[in-house]
Amino acid sequence: MKKQTIILGVLAIICCFPVINSTWALLLGLVFALTVGNPDKDKTNIWGGYLLKASVIGLGFGINIQVLAKEGQENIGTTALFVLGVLSMGFLIGKFLKLDKTIVLLISAGTAICGGSAIAAVGSVIKADADKLSVSTGVVFLLNAIALFAFPAIGHWLGLSQVQFGTWAAIAIHDTSSVVGAATKYGDVALGIASITKMLRIIWIIPVSLILVLGFSKNRESLKIPSFIIGFILASCLFSFFPAYKSLYVSLYGISKQLMVVSLLLIGSGISVENLKKIGGKVVFQAVGLWLIVCLLSLYYVIHHFQS
Repeated sequence: MKKQTIILGVLAIICCFPVINSTWALLLGLVFALTVGNPDKDKTNIWGGYLLKASVIGLGFGINIQVLAKEGQENIGTTALFVLGVLSMGFLIGKFLKLDKTIVLLISAGTAICGGSAIAAVGSVIKADADKLSVSTGVVFLLNAIALFAFPAIGHWLGLSQVQFGTWAAIAIHDTSSVVGAATKYGDVALGIASITKMLRIIWIIPVSLILVLGFSKNRESLKIPSFIIGFILASCLFSFFPAYKSLYVSLYGISKQLMVVSLLLIGSGISVENLKKIGGKVVFQAVGLWLIVCLLSLYYVIHHFQS
């Protein structure tokens, strides 16, 4: 067995215990990748993805499906306006910078919906090549890493309540892993709000992918509903309608939160210098510019919409 694999295995075992939080797990993964080096990046990314999806499903054991449905009904207009608005802004910025349309679509979808998952879903529909997927995922990953560290600090500095922070994180941060990681550091109330609000965004993978399938893809059988969305909803239904097993749900919810930490370690260890070099200046400007607009507008919204 390779020395690097043993080291990563030891780090993963350490991250199974609450002594390591999501921020430190991601940092450990990044340091490991850029110093020691990960010879099995592909396998690590696969397992990190599996753990991430499993942990998101497990978080459903702490979310009431009736609350989720109520939030969805009340906020469908706001969510639609946000997703469509971000997609539109992304296209305008991309057109101004004269970027490749595929890159623009991937980054815009990742920013508007759910980061890497949306990029993967949209990429499969429009048949994006591996390089474009790699570049788009790489720049979004870096922004997620920044958000995981910066958002809790900014939230405390501004005195945001847990409701405000949970909503802001779910709206402004790309990937589910970083949303949950940032919200976990802020508190249980923030985590619950962030999980529900983030799910409302993630569901938009379905209509956006459907539009792309009908309008741009020759293969109209390529539309797939992300499995972790279905799993999350099923777990939430069990939690909501079968309260007799509450102690089991509490345990599964706790395990899932720690699995998220391990998944962040593995995801961080999968980054490479080669992928970082592929990210051009214009692509970074597109992704960062769009993200900053989303961060500022959503922060203004939560401060004025929710009382601290």
